[in-house]
Amino acid sequence: MTSIHGALRNLLFADNMVMSLTSTRIYPLRLPLECPLSAISIHKISNPIDHVTGFATPRYQFSCWSHTYAQVQQLSDAVIDCLNRYKGVVHGNPIKQIVYLESHDALEDDSGIYHVPIDFKIIHMR
Repeated sequence: MTSIHGALRNLLFADNMVMSLTSTRIYPLRLPLECPLSAISIHKISNPIDHVTGFATPRYQFSCWSHTYAQVQQLSDAVIDCLNRYKGVVHGNPIKQIVYLESHDALEDDSGIYHVPIDFKIIHMR
């Protein structure tokens, strides 16, 4: 069974719109140096576990990066469309539901790169 992080990444890889915008540029934690854009980095923010039910409800942040505001908006919309309200089994990981929580627009001052961090709660069986 793939980790839940790997399962989330695989959901994005399986989405035609996300792939058309990023190719395979989806990375854990941060982008590699000199990474071509548009790209996505994935961070686990928290990992609460209900030991009675066996469900975990980690909060993940999917950061979308691009050189233009229009491109980063298109990518963030594609990520939300792909993940929000998803239910199913991904590589052995039973996902009860993925829930969109929030996002905001940002501009990295030093580089001029546009950034939209998107937070989701992932409800899954451990």
